[in-house]
Amino acid sequence: MQAPAHIERIWQFTRDIEQAAAVGEWERAAQLASERSPLLMSLGAQQSAAALATLREIQAIDIRVAEAAQAAQQALGAEYRAAMQATRNASQYQHIAQF
Repeated sequence: MQAPAHIERIWQFTRDIEQAAAVGEWERAAQLASERSPLLMSLGAQQSAAALATLREIQAIDIRVAEAAQAAQQALGAEYRAAMQATRNASQYQHIAQF
């Protein structure tokens, strides 16, 4: 694959990852990142200025997606803890109401 086409494919994967993350499709984002990874790893050290600029944009998107993933993980963790507390509360009510 020619280098510009290779970079373009990586760019498209990155945009797809960003879109999946934006709508909370984290499983899809992870799948796309897994598919993109070998392409990134196969890049040589020598890249054109345009390719380097694109790679910097990809890196910036990856940082934003990672931050969004961390925020989503924290929010889901908080929801989980709240749901577990509600379950305990309901269980306690059932236990007390039986008397």
